[in-house]
Amino acid sequence: MGYSTIQDHQSMLFDNFRNTMYNEAIQQVVKKNSIVLDLGAGLGLHGFMANLWGAKKVYLVDPAPILDITTLVVKNNSLIEKVKSISGKIENIELPEKVDVIISVLTGNFLLSEDLLPSLFYARDKYLKPGGKMIPDLAKMVVVPVSAADYYANHIDCWSKPIFDVDYSILRKYAANSLYYDSPKRRKTNFLAKPENILDLDFMIATEASCKNTIEFKIIKDGIVHGFLGWFDIQIGDKWLSTSPTTKQTHWQQTFLPLENPIQIKKDHILSFKLNRPENGEWSWIVNYGNIKQMQSTFLSHPINVNHLQDQNKIVD
Repeated sequence: MGYSTIQDHQSMLFDNFRNTMYNEAIQQVVKKNSIVLDLGAGLGLHGFMANLWGAKKVYLVDPAPILDITTLVVKNNSLIEKVKSISGKIENIELPEKVDVIISVLTGNFLLSEDLLPSLFYARDKYLKPGGKMIPDLAKMVVVPVSAADYYANHIDCWSKPIFDVDYSILRKYAANSLYYDSPKRRKTNFLAKPENILDLDFMIATEASCKNTIEFKIIKDGIVHGFLGWFDIQIGDKWLSTSPTTKQTHWQQTFLPLENPIQIKKDHILSFKLNRPENGEWSWIVNYGNIKQMQSTFLSHPINVNHLQDQNKIVD
């Protein structure tokens, strides 16, 4: 997603539930002498909140052209002296000073999806003063096996049916190795186990935005596993915001990781799930249930050619 137009930012700007939590957290940490960095500022709302709560100086940093529009908002609100827009990646620009607070919204739908967190860690190491604060500062990735018959039929099995007598079934395997970002309104699922954390990430000390972990689920009822549903929770100030399908929805969506071959499971049995996702790499997931093992990866979501094979991020068992 390029985040270059106001349409790209509309759902985030008007996400009142999320933004209210940010506003409360910003109020808690911003003081009259605070220097604040709004990293990946977009239309600058969280930076403007910091100004509202008395920040001495606010830096809005974003590499996307949307910052040109944000600068117009700064001028229109007569904030040129207190709020400064700096266009570019944080790795390629220089802030005039260190900051007391870093505000960011660099989490993709499944936390690591957009590969923006390394920029946050860079900014933290270079610009955050000792004792400084980050909003958010903690995150969790959560996964659960689900039954989703209709959704699976509409996104995976649909490729098995001829279209105007054309056989597209060879493409089903690509669909089964893809990720699907959607909302509960468009995707009915039944949890077959208790959701489990597969990654805990402390933004204050983390050095890498990657995941390579295995978790085991105790199945709570008989059913068919069509795939896994993933989302994240983040700590904003002293509160946690969850992007779970069972809580109040935000602009973030959950991620469906399908199984190429759905598995019939039994209550009280153990299902193992391994997720691997290196920085800027492919998502790979491995499932074990009894003597059944399935390995899948977004690396296999399109035909493999020479350039694709040169990718360093292959499936990791």
